[in-house]
Amino acid sequence: MEFRIGPARVRFAPRGAPFRTTDGEAQIVAVRQGLGITTLPCFVGDADPLLVRVPGTDLHMYGTLWLLTQGETRKTKRVRLFTEFVSRRLAAYAPLLAGLSS
Repeated sequence: MEFRIGPARVRFAPRGAPFRTTDGEAQIVAVRQGLGITTLPCFVGDADPLLVRVPGTDLHMYGTLWLLTQGETRKTKRVRLFTEFVSRRLAAYAPLLAGLSS
């Protein structure tokens, strides 16, 4: 089965030929080959020009991202600087990570 979303063509595999994998790379390859659909982080799917979002679906937010440090090391200057750096970089990419980039 096939349908269009703007200039993109979306194909689905015929029923009766299920393909299941937990490997993200295998999922992307399968979808590119027209074997069906998959759930991907938006920043992965949006970066691939061969993939389109399924129309009528909502984004699913799955919690928060944690940066863990070991005991007293979080108080050291280098760990604190690294934590601040990672926090700033993640904040800069927040729309992309939240799927708001398309």
